[in-house]
Amino acid sequence: MSQKYNLPGLWYLDLWPIGPKQLIITDPDLALHYTVIKNLPKHPVVGDFVDPIIGKNNIVSVDGPRWKRLHNMLAPAFAISHVRGLAGLIAEEVMIFRQILHKRAESREAFSMEEASNNLTFDVICKSTFGYSLNAQAKGNPALTHFSDICHAFVIERDSWNPIKRFFASRKRKAAAKKLDSQLDKMVRKRYEVVQRDNLDVSKKRGLSIMDLVLRERIKESRSSAMGSSDALDPEFMEMAITQIKTLLLAGTGTTTDTLCFTYMLLSTHPEVVEKLRDEHDRVFTPGIDATYAMLQESPQKMSELEYTNNVIKETLRFFPVGNTARAGDSNGIITYNGRAYPCNDQMICPVQHAMQQDPKIFPNPKAFDPDRYTRDESPRHAWRPFERGPRACLGQTLATDELKLILLLTVRDFDFKCADLKPNEKPSVPWTDLDLAFGDRAFQEFIFEAKPRDGMKMTVKKSNRT
Repeated sequence: MSQKYNLPGLWYLDLWPIGPKQLIITDPDLALHYTVIKNLPKHPVVGDFVDPIIGKNNIVSVDGPRWKRLHNMLAPAFAISHVRGLAGLIAEEVMIFRQILHKRAESREAFSMEEASNNLTFDVICKSTFGYSLNAQAKGNPALTHFSDICHAFVIERDSWNPIKRFFASRKRKAAAKKLDSQLDKMVRKRYEVVQRDNLDVSKKRGLSIMDLVLRERIKESRSSAMGSSDALDPEFMEMAITQIKTLLLAGTGTTTDTLCFTYMLLSTHPEVVEKLRDEHDRVFTPGIDATYAMLQESPQKMSELEYTNNVIKETLRFFPVGNTARAGDSNGIITYNGRAYPCNDQMICPVQHAMQQDPKIFPNPKAFDPDRYTRDESPRHAWRPFERGPRACLGQTLATDELKLILLLTVRDFDFKCADLKPNEKPSVPWTDLDLAFGDRAFQEFIFEAKPRDGMKMTVKKSNRT
């Protein structure tokens, strides 16, 4: 819409009575000002959307002192030094993923890359959160089923005009949430008992799981006052802990899965990019997966040298950003742009990543899949915002990016990926992209909890000529 009507970097979109009135931002400088410099609070619609899925008082939708407390509690787990220390653990799960890809290559049958990737990323985020894998890749896990039931039921509640459908969807969502909460409750209590039994030092900065950080203050209190576990893990604390864990598990699984699927999809039609990736992986690490795996265990800091791999991920996220933000109006009720004052009291302020990242005035030749554009430094850094910017940017973006780099490092050299069951369009459906000429409707994301691939991203895989 922004490109079609040549709209300025700030414009109104009135969706009443279907949705809230919106003030759309497509100017990167203006978006930077209100998400970084002024850091406007989240709009209530964020809670309306997120809370039914992961619970109230989550770090995504809260503001003020509560958000600051949660951020300070969780931020150490996503520091670069801590994330790099997880490389060996992540690599263990990716090696299992490789075995699955080998079997798929032998069968040559189409499969859901989304499902396979979802199991992988779930095991990774669980290992980061609890310190151990739930082995979803080997045998599935009820928590994934519960999350899926919650999200799909909420989509019906959100989108259906049929009150009967919405009623039964609400019942299904609440039932699945109750089962999920019960499972996570047991896991939190189990971790608490392990930490207490082994007298784990929770004051150290490294080597702690995310759950250890969530439990840290309660553990310190219990040790100083001989508090029992029933007092330390009271209902209020458990509700807070489970809500934050659900936030991390869902965000850490879905968004990473989606980006990995879209990366494989784009690589399937860009062999020149695949060759550059393979060359970088051989150069930075070493030819051979076993040797690469050993180097990862010994020198995880070498991940930072995978510059082209990082650019491939950035370019994928330019095409397919997985999240967004919605902010409430400024305290003075006005946003100033190009010397004019725009009322924003009752507006939902929306910086729109898609519009900025597909704008030819910001990203030259935006329809081209061109990872090298980031080495040319031809676009404002703050125009690329799939994880958003500022204090409320995605807390787990370093973990997600390193995880994606590691997965590509251990898979791209040995496997060729190809999309299955495609129905390419004869002409582009929209003016801002022509990916549907190759991928059909799969070029457009599906909105569930986040922007997901369609049809489970059906793919086939074969062993590359390098193996």
